[in-house]
Amino acid sequence: MATSKTPTMPSRSTLPGRSGASRLLRPIIGLLVLLIVAGASVATTWMITTRSQRQQPNSAVQINVGQAQGPSASPTTFVPPPTAPAAVPAPIFIPIEPFTVSVQSANTERMLHVALTLRVSDEQTRQRIEKYMPEVRSRILLLASSQTPESVQTPQGKVDLAAAIVKAVNKPFSPIPDGQYVTDVLFTAFVVQ
Repeated sequence: MATSKTPTMPSRSTLPGRSGASRLLRPIIGLLVLLIVAGASVATTWMITTRSQRQQPNSAVQINVGQAQGPSASPTTFVPPPTAPAAVPAPIFIPIEPFTVSVQSANTERMLHVALTLRVSDEQTRQRIEKYMPEVRSRILLLASSQTPESVQTPQGKVDLAAAIVKAVNKPFSPIPDGQYVTDVLFTAFVVQ
């Protein structure tokens, strides 16, 4: 009978180049290479962007350059907006006390309850409207009472009523030759009964 020898495996400590320090060194070297490549990429991107910004700090950019255009067309030039936006004045609102008027109806008596706020363009207009508030309320009441219930119940009817109020309030008051400037009428309550 033939005897077979089982091959014996050499122990790990006898294999060439397999030390504990070697196993730890490979991942560390791979990580260092990865960090160097990422750092070089970031540095290159930063240098390219800062160089292009230093060369042309406030120049205009042309759009559609190189594209086929008509014989008289010129490229569109984009000019960057100013750094600080223009100051927008705060809106000035004048609340009008709510009032109730009867509206014209052929077969029944109908009521309109309205509360509104006027938006004005300047401080002078606000002071003038507050000074002449009884006349402003009278103009609005006369206008509202001449409406029909059917017309003021539709969205377009409300828009038309607001435009008519703006027109009526913007008319000059008796001793003053020039008018005031109301820009909008905002309804805060609107009920038709």
